[in-house]
This record gives sequence, C-alpha cells and structure tokens, in this order.
Amino acid sequence: IRKTNLRAYAEMQQLFGLGVAAFGVSFALWNVDNIFCNELRAIRNSLPAVLGPFFQLHAYWHIGTAIGCYACIVYQQYLRLVMLGTMDEYRLRKALFIVPYIDRAKKGD
Repeated sequence: IRKTNLRAYAEMQQLFGLGVAAFGVSFALWNVDNIFCNELRAIRNSLPAVLGPFFQLHAYWHIGTAIGCYACIVYQQYLRLVMLGTMDEYRLRKALFIVPYIDRAKKGD
C-alpha cells in the first residue's frame, strides 16, 4: 500500500514551479538584454543614475537563476524528507513571501 502526502506533493509542485518560472523569466530577460542592448543603454543614460540599475536586465538573469537553483536545492531536500517518510516533522516556509526554506514543524503545525 502506497501512502501519499498531498501537502508534500502540493508543496513540491510549488517548488518546482518556482524553479521553472525563475529560470524562464531570467532567460527571457537575458535575451531581451542581448537583443536590445543599445536601446537599453540609451535609456539608462537618459535616466537619473538611481533608476539605471532597473534596466540592467543581465543582473536580473543572475538573480533569477540563483533563485531557480536555490528552489531546486530545496526541492531535493524536501524530496529526501518525503522518501525518508519524515516530511511530517518539517514544514515548507517562505521568507519575504517567495524564498522557500524547510523548517522543523512546531507543535500544532
């Protein structure tokens, strides 16, 4: 008889989705940066220096791929807990509403 933990399955889907979305958006932004490099540079030069970093799309590539890699690592940690049958002792939590991490379950969780 196979026991399925629906909470763990749903949380693992969220982790997988976050990883795929982070890589996908990052790849798209990186391509936009490559294709429209001259235009983006002109926009950055015409704006106040404080707003320039918002048009550095290559930087968002690094941030997004880092989040995607981190989500994959947390996914693998969670998968290990599921395979060991200890997932009920832990909870998937999020810092800043997006950054996932695994924490020990508190009593009543």
